[in-house]
Amino acid sequence: MCNRFPSPGYFDLLCIEHHIKARQIELSQSLAHRKKVYLDACFWIAIRDAHLGARKDAPAQELLSLLRQGVDEYKILCPISGSMFLELVKQPHTEGRRIGTAKIIDELSLGVAMIPPPNVMATEIYVFLLEAKDGVDLHPIQELIWTKAAHVLGDLIPSSTGLSPTDEDAVQKQFFDHLWDYSLLELINTVGDQAPPTDGFDRLSKETNRLNAMHQHELRSFEQAYDTELRGAVQIAGEIAADIIKELAEKDEGRKLTFSHAERACSVNMCQNLIYRAFKNPTNKDTLRSVHVGASIHAGMRWDKFRNFKPNDYYDFAHATAALSYCDVFLTDGPLHHLVTQLELEAVNECKTISDRQAAVEHIQEILSSD
Repeated sequence: MCNRFPSPGYFDLLCIEHHIKARQIELSQSLAHRKKVYLDACFWIAIRDAHLGARKDAPAQELLSLLRQGVDEYKILCPISGSMFLELVKQPHTEGRRIGTAKIIDELSLGVAMIPPPNVMATEIYVFLLEAKDGVDLHPIQELIWTKAAHVLGDLIPSSTGLSPTDEDAVQKQFFDHLWDYSLLELINTVGDQAPPTDGFDRLSKETNRLNAMHQHELRSFEQAYDTELRGAVQIAGEIAADIIKELAEKDEGRKLTFSHAERACSVNMCQNLIYRAFKNPTNKDTLRSVHVGASIHAGMRWDKFRNFKPNDYYDFAHATAALSYCDVFLTDGPLHHLVTQLELEAVNECKTISDRQAAVEHIQEILSSD
């Protein structure tokens, strides 16, 4: 499988890369005028149950009706992310649960999803690195992060097929386009009633809580907690940045480059320092927004010394990072809404966060009544 980085025109030989990016940009531009309303799992379940008649309360029924109206009038879209897909496959494979949820997601998302978090981070890092170069024409980040449901966990592309480069490229494009048109329902029916993969969040939450309790006396401020979380995120970001710099160098040289283990380690260390120091400039938090939002949410949880991590928090944090970074509205539960508001994270992308269903109804009505 090939790893994709979001640059305009890496290698002319990698036609599949250009094809994927072209499809993404075409999709994103067609959605530019729609407000992106991100629902977490509890809201998707509520409107699924309203659709199936299992919920009779007026807010859930009205919210479903308004979202449908918004999609039909080309004003709204309800995309999903990888974390929502993973929560979906944890539901029983029945009409009242997973199948019913997939159907309503297909209707309101139009099959649109966000690329996986590592790809989002790579996109942001790429833009961050290239913004410093004069004369570089970059696509807006918003045009590079949307994809279709079957690619929500990454682009599945056959490689090493034994075909000629031309034939393999043709097969790759056909395979990608075939999955591009897959609905979420088709995807989850393909998966069937298999047991979902274990996420390890139960063990992770227990270990995190144990370590937090052990080091709680060392934590003096939210800023310290944020710095700790940022350093952890930068470890991953530095690896990605080093890969991007290598790809850019290969493009300039027109050939593959090989680095020693020491050279690679030096490059990663340099990139980690660069990205960490970049956060001293507040404007870089806008470009590297998913890193900033994710670090802020985890730091907020650590700073709240009376709150322990729960396994499902990791899905919720992924929802929040996706929504607050690139969507216009985030519908979620009360505790996460409180945390987001407390940390002033709505300001990152002017994303309105709502937990009350009646308030959600009223906000969607405002969107639909606006020009």
